[in-house]
Amino acid sequence: MRIAVLIVALGFLALAGFGAPPEGALPARITRWLDGDTCDLRFTGPVPEGVTPNERVRLLGIDAPEVGEPLAEEATRLLRALTLGKPVYVELNPRELRDTHRRLLGYLWVEGDEGWVMVNEALLRAGLARLLVYYPEREPYYCRFLHAVALAQAEGLGLWGTAAMPRFLWEIEADPVRYVTQAVAVVFEVSRVGLEPQGWVLWASGSRYGFRAVLQPELCRTFWRLEELDLGRLVGKKVVVRGELAWDSLRNGPRVTIHFPEQLQIWEEP
Repeated sequence: MRIAVLIVALGFLALAGFGAPPEGALPARITRWLDGDTCDLRFTGPVPEGVTPNERVRLLGIDAPEVGEPLAEEATRLLRALTLGKPVYVELNPRELRDTHRRLLGYLWVEGDEGWVMVNEALLRAGLARLLVYYPEREPYYCRFLHAVALAQAEGLGLWGTAAMPRFLWEIEADPVRYVTQAVAVVFEVSRVGLEPQGWVLWASGSRYGFRAVLQPELCRTFWRLEELDLGRLVGKKVVVRGELAWDSLRNGPRVTIHFPEQLQIWEEP
C-alpha cells in the first residue's frame, strides 16, 4: 500500500531550529531531572525579582507521563539527553510566574546541532508528552506545540503508537469505544465535502455513525498553502486522516480534527 501526501504543506516535517533563545531568557544549569517535564536548576546569571538562584521549573504547554507510568522513563531520559552538561536558557511565563506548587513556569531552550531547540516542543515531537494548554489564545507557541503533536501522531511515536498502523473505517466502527480519545489513522472514502461552522468537513461514505474529518486550517494558517487547498477533488477518493478520535455524542458522531497538512493524505491501493 502507498500513501501520497497532499501537495498543500509547507514542509514542516521536523523541528525548526531557532537562531537564538528569546530575548530575556535566563541562563542556567540543570542540577536534577525529576521527570519529563520538571527539573531543578541553578541560574548562572542575575535573576529578576521573585526568582531565586536555585529553582524547580515546570515546562509549560506539556504534560509528560508521571513516574511509574508508561514512557515516563523515556521522557525523563530525553529531557536529560537534551540538556545534560549544557547551558540552558529559561524563558519565564509572561503571565504567571509560578504554579500552585510554587514551581517556576517556563520554556527551556538549548543549543543543538541545527540551532536552538525548545525542549518543551522536542518532547511533544517525540511523542513523549501530551499537549497541556488551557488558554490557546494566550500561548505564544500554541501552533508549534500543536504541530509537534500532529507530527508525532502521524508517525505513531511514543504515546501515539495506536496511530502507527492505518485502519479502515469499518475496523474503527466495529469497536469504536476502543479508539475514542486515542490517536488513530483512519482510511475512508470521501462522500462529500462541505463548509460548516466548525470548519471544512470531509464526510465518510458508508459510515455507521457519521464519521467525518474536520479541517481547521485557519487556526494555524502559516502551515498551509490555502490557495492550493482544493478539497473538492477528494470526493470519491480514499484518504487517510491522522489524529485523536473524538466522539462527544451519538448525535454528532465520531470525528478527527485536522489542523495541519500532514494529517491528511490520499490513500493509494497497492
